[in-house]
Parts: sequence; C-alpha cells; structure tokens
Amino acid sequence: MVSLKAFVEILRKLLDEGVKFTIIGDTVILLNIKSEDLGEDIDLFVESPSILENENFYEELSNKNKWSYGKTWLGTPRITAVIFNEEINLDLYENLYDFYIPNSFINNAQRIDINGLRLKTISIEQYLVLKSYSGKEEDIEKLKDILNIIKKNKIRIHEDKIVEAAKEVGEENTILRKLKELGYLR
Repeated sequence: MVSLKAFVEILRKLLDEGVKFTIIGDTVILLNIKSEDLGEDIDLFVESPSILENENFYEELSNKNKWSYGKTWLGTPRITAVIFNEEINLDLYENLYDFYIPNSFINNAQRIDINGLRLKTISIEQYLVLKSYSGKEEDIEKLKDILNIIKKNKIRIHEDKIVEAAKEVGEENTILRKLKELGYLR
C-alpha cells in the first residue's frame, strides 16, 4: 500500500530532480475516488528526461537517494524507494513497442492538486480506453473491478470523452465494443 503522504513525497522528489511526468496507471482511479491507499505501484509516463535516451539519469537518481533500481515488465526503469517506512514502486514508461499512449493524452493531461503538489494525470476515460486497448485478460478483469469502484463512489464518466479517447488511440470499434460489453457505455 502506498499512502497519500508517501505518494506526495516521492513525486515531489522526482519533480525537484527535474523529472516531468504524467500519472497513467491505476493511481488515476484511486486519486479520483480520494482513496488514502494508492495501490502497490505508481505508473508514470515520463516526458523528460527520456528513460530511453537517459537511463543513466534514473540509475544515478536511484543511487543518490539510496533507492533500488530495476526493470518493469517492458524493460523500462523501475525505482523502488522507501518513504516513511513504505515501499513504493515507481514504474516509468515511454511509448515503446506495444506500449502506446497518444501524445494528446499527455499534452492535454488534467492538472490536479494533491496536498499542495501540482501533478498531471490522464483522465479516467483515457485510462479506461488504454486498459481496453491492451486487451490483456488481467486488464479486462481490472476494468470489471473499476466499474464497481466507479458505481460505489458515484464517479461520473463521460461517454463522449471515452469515444474521443478511443478515436485517438485507434481501433475505436474494438475498444468501444469491449467497454460496452463491460457496462461502461450504453
């Protein structure tokens, strides 16, 4: 579990080091429902410095802060830090191979304020589209769980934003069909 306090602290450290990023993973949902438990890891789309061109930067950043440095399932950097006695995994991504996030999602990311820290995050609708687009069985199961979370917390999602995001990703018909089957669309 990552607490809100530890989440803010680790992301503040990244920002202080000049890392520019957008939150893209499950944390998007957890922040929107105002959960104090922000999950097991934090997925970030790194804008700069590039994780592909400047991987040494992230290794040095990890060493300097006595954090562990490893790799995600995609071979991109994973930083494991202990903040306030909590282990936090930061999974860092860029568009690589089959991992794709449209530039428009990043360029137009919403800005949120979490305890005085200004952060960029994709929208819930964009997150849902990305999960549907991946098509992995575990992502479809996650979408089922998230629908329950959204219903319980009375979070409103906008169908028009889902359709727009699906168009930007591509394979619009497949994405929208999956989301309709799961109950996200009428």
